[in-house]
Amino acid sequence: MEEGYKTTKEGLLKLKEELTYREKELKKKITNTLNEMRNQGDLSENDGYSMAIEEFHINEEKILEIKEKLKNAVVVKTQDKKKVDLGDTVTLKGDTTLKYTLTSEDEANPLEGKISYLSPIGIAVMDKKIKSKITIETPKGKKDYTIENIS
Repeated sequence: MEEGYKTTKEGLLKLKEELTYREKELKKKITNTLNEMRNQGDLSENDGYSMAIEEFHINEEKILEIKEKLKNAVVVKTQDKKKVDLGDTVTLKGDTTLKYTLTSEDEANPLEGKISYLSPIGIAVMDKKIKSKITIETPKGKKDYTIENIS
């Protein structure tokens, strides 16, 4: 596979939306706050001004980070459901049945069943086939699972 920032089509769209928000709305909001704080006079003891400056720098760094990810983005399109890949939903059977969708790091949300392909479970299932046996380290020890389905 190509090198770069691996993501799904949905993940790429989410990154583009965040970039637009940070460049347009958030930047404008922070700039307005900075201007308000400047108008209050003495900046040396103005905590609001210091916080707004810090927020401005954090936003600028995040914009650069997102632009870099977009520049290096590789959208994974899986046609082959014989092996687990980014964007696939896998069903694991063991003591319990688990179902996860493998996503990029930015899209991961375990509460929604979305886990990063770089997480311990993601690493364990990537490139495996249906019926493959895997072992996952949990706080309660090792658990064995079989990949039941890839969709």
